[in-house]
Amino acid sequence: MKIRNKLLVSHGALAVCVAVICAFMLVALETTDRNRRRMADSYESLRQLNELNSDSNRMAEQISELLSIGLSNRREVTEVSRTLLARLEGVRDQLRDDIATAASDAARQRDAEMLEWIEVILDRTVRLADIGTRMADLVADGRIEEARRIYVVQVEDGLDDEISDLLRSATAADEARVLDAIDRWDRQTELLRALAISTVVLGTGLAVGAALVMDRLVSRPIEALARAVDDLGQGRVTRPRPAPGGDELGRLATRFDQMARAIARQQGDLRTARDSLMVQVAERTASLSQRTSQLEAANARLTRLNDTRTQFFADVSHELRTPLTAIRGQAEVALRQPQATVADLRQTLSQITRRSGQMGRLVDDLLFLARSEAGAIAFAFRDTMMQEVLAEVMMDAALLTRQRDVTISVTQPSGPIVLRADPDRLRQAIVIVLDNAISHAPDGTAVTLDLDEAGGRIRLAVSDRGPGFTEDEAARVFERFYRGHSRGARGGAGLGLPIARWLLEQHGGAIAIARTEPGARVEITLPPGGAQGGAAWTS
Repeated sequence: MKIRNKLLVSHGALAVCVAVICAFMLVALETTDRNRRRMADSYESLRQLNELNSDSNRMAEQISELLSIGLSNRREVTEVSRTLLARLEGVRDQLRDDIATAASDAARQRDAEMLEWIEVILDRTVRLADIGTRMADLVADGRIEEARRIYVVQVEDGLDDEISDLLRSATAADEARVLDAIDRWDRQTELLRALAISTVVLGTGLAVGAALVMDRLVSRPIEALARAVDDLGQGRVTRPRPAPGGDELGRLATRFDQMARAIARQQGDLRTARDSLMVQVAERTASLSQRTSQLEAANARLTRLNDTRTQFFADVSHELRTPLTAIRGQAEVALRQPQATVADLRQTLSQITRRSGQMGRLVDDLLFLARSEAGAIAFAFRDTMMQEVLAEVMMDAALLTRQRDVTISVTQPSGPIVLRADPDRLRQAIVIVLDNAISHAPDGTAVTLDLDEAGGRIRLAVSDRGPGFTEDEAARVFERFYRGHSRGARGGAGLGLPIARWLLEQHGGAIAIARTEPGARVEITLPPGGAQGGAAWTS
């Protein structure tokens, strides 16, 4: 586009802006006129409501005068009621016409609300006129006291107040509409004032803008082209280049810009290829590093699993071989003594029975572990009283203390403690803990069981006066096949306490070493109501 055409376009744009402003002003004037008409209608409606209120009051006064001056004003009552009813019907018909020709939904809604008020007022006025006629008839018959009662009950304390309230409500609504129309008029005036100021500012701005455009059309394109030539000569093609145009200077700038863009595109392609190569190298390096970390972690897990498996088989082999070796040795000794007495054979058989019992308990524990890992341990949860479980535990404890000089003391609340549990599995867990305490308690001491419920948890503490646990033992005592050294009264397979912990966890509970030494205190916590478990064993 030539420079002359650009000037025409700029002036045309200025004319369009002025036309748009004029159109806005016409719309504002039309809106102002509409607000003026709405306000005039509201004033007229308010005037009619005031006249209705005046007629209503006059009608009530005429009815009340029936009681004071008699039938001489009966004609005035009739005329006032007819005038009021005619005025109400006229207002009602006018509102119906206004609703039918309303220009907006808001105006239609306001007229509909006013129509509802007028219809209610019309109904109450008809009733008031009927009461006035009835009172006139009563006065004519000489029944003035009955007429007075009707006036007090139905007119003075009833319809008169109700009609006045309705008229006041309608008047308040009309006054609100008048105020709203005045507010709209004020806002419209402010808008017109703002448009006038905007017109002046916009006209001035467009004039200044036209002058600036003229400056940019000639001098600035030449300066921009000169700067671009200097930048290109110095090897910089990233600085702003002159915008292409349709005139002579624009065509020159366009061709120069095409050349500069081609150079910049080549340099950009080279930078993109370099950046892409760097990104690919970084991604592959990160991928290799991640895979290396994953392989190292997997290798470490496999190593731990292999060590655990090896240790497991070694522990099982040792635990089974020790009693088997003892049984075999005792049997061979008995066979090599043909002159052995019955007492010797009984002692040998007793030792073989004890060793075989140890093997049986180990096999039972291993079988329990295998079934728990397979998720095959079934739980029969039901409402269980903790005191009943402890009673069964005490029956088992009688067998555990038969060979020991150890007593068992139980402290429990008198009120029942109920939880949701499998009583057999819960008893099994408690017996394991109690058996461990009895085994390490010195002769002549007592093992105590303290049961209570506090803080929303059921707590059972098992305490003994044995050697207790070291800090390291307390941290590892619930690991499978772990056997401490400080509580060395009786060797075991190291499976009892881990099994007890698993059983308690299936009940939503926990087990912990509360005191290490002197003596040990093992605390079992369970939730009231319990939890239905049955998950597989986790070590």
